[in-house]
Amino acid sequence: MDTAAAYAAYLFVVHAYLAWFNPQVATVRLVSDYFSFSVLVLAVSWLALKLNFRGYSRRWNQLPAEMGMLALSSVEIGIAMALLIFVLKATWFSRAIFLLFPLTALLFQTAVHSVIKLSLGRFRLSGRDQRRLVVVGYPRRVKIFSETVANVPEAGMQVVDELPVALGESEAAHKAVERLHQLFTSTVVDTLVIAMPVAEDLLMPAIRMARQQGKEVRLVLDEMGALAHRSRLYDFYGNSVLVVESSRAHDTTRSIMKRALDIIVATLGVIITAPIMLAVMAAIKIDDPQGSVFFVQERVGLNGRHFPCYKFRTMVPNAEALKSQLQHLNVMSGPVFKIPNDPRVTRVGKFLRKTSLDELPQLFNVLAGHMSIVGPRPALPSEVELYGPDYRKRLSVKPGITCLWQISGRNDIDFQDWMRLDMEYIDHWSLFLDLKIILKTIPAVLQQRGAH
Repeated sequence: MDTAAAYAAYLFVVHAYLAWFNPQVATVRLVSDYFSFSVLVLAVSWLALKLNFRGYSRRWNQLPAEMGMLALSSVEIGIAMALLIFVLKATWFSRAIFLLFPLTALLFQTAVHSVIKLSLGRFRLSGRDQRRLVVVGYPRRVKIFSETVANVPEAGMQVVDELPVALGESEAAHKAVERLHQLFTSTVVDTLVIAMPVAEDLLMPAIRMARQQGKEVRLVLDEMGALAHRSRLYDFYGNSVLVVESSRAHDTTRSIMKRALDIIVATLGVIITAPIMLAVMAAIKIDDPQGSVFFVQERVGLNGRHFPCYKFRTMVPNAEALKSQLQHLNVMSGPVFKIPNDPRVTRVGKFLRKTSLDELPQLFNVLAGHMSIVGPRPALPSEVELYGPDYRKRLSVKPGITCLWQISGRNDIDFQDWMRLDMEYIDHWSLFLDLKIILKTIPAVLQQRGAH
């Protein structure tokens, strides 16, 4: 029905475009071309819906979840159509139809889902099309789930019996298994619902018994539910492994996109700034011939991995040895060391820091895979040792050359706000956010906001 709704939406948009918006182009050949293309639209729509509606159930899914699946399908249909138009060189295909079709398909499909949901709900309220459930497991979760079923009669489900078993109660678990066997043989049971967490003495025997008798089994997760919502299940050589992502940035597809952006931006950055880097190297040598032009310092990267972080040298060669003598001048809260008018900074170094040119060599760190263009600033091992558990999450992504802290005032904001911005970035990462930060970094550097 969803595929039919998408097909109807395509025919509707084509008809509206040819008959209402632009009747002078409605030639027989063009009508024939659009009709022939509709076969591809039908196939693409079916495939996109098939891929996105795994686990779909009109009884268990709510309308917002269904709309999310439909929206994703519409985007994929639009992308597939763009590829087909390009490959087939269908220059006759209207841009208006290309843009309007996915939106119209989403509207048609949402209308179909809404009507079916409403109709089935009314049908089930009359007592027909019912599924009979047995709920076993953790007492509190059994009670909550049973109450939920009672509160949504339009879902068409009835709880036949409840078998609450607390963790560690082996005897109660064995009795529950016996009771479950009696229910399966003496009454109608369609689905076994297991409310987690549940004792192992009950979990596997109950699942095996249900599978032997062809009963559907559903697991109700407790706190794990929020974590498993966006998780993936892998079969690792016979071991079922559920991957729970801690942030959006850990998604495989997004990670690939982010790495591609890093390589493109870093490569362009090296090419564009090569003359500037050569000039900076010459200036450092002229100002202080004794030391190296580069300052290489061990920093902490992804999940605690140490790597050499490259910068242009802005301080005297023995700067690290002098740090302990200047500790009392530190103006930053938390495990970060910053002092205004640092006496260790050279004349050229002051200019490099003001303009952030000292960080240009980190483009090579990005190309090497140690860092990203956008991400939390790389921390020193001594700083990481002082992190509390709330801050260690910033090590779960690659450190970056620029970040929200960089465009929000840098040294003018305190350590707590700095960490808050890093956590906000990790939790809400997107490719658009990276591009936004990159674009905002340019004026922030030019205006020298928070640069000391």
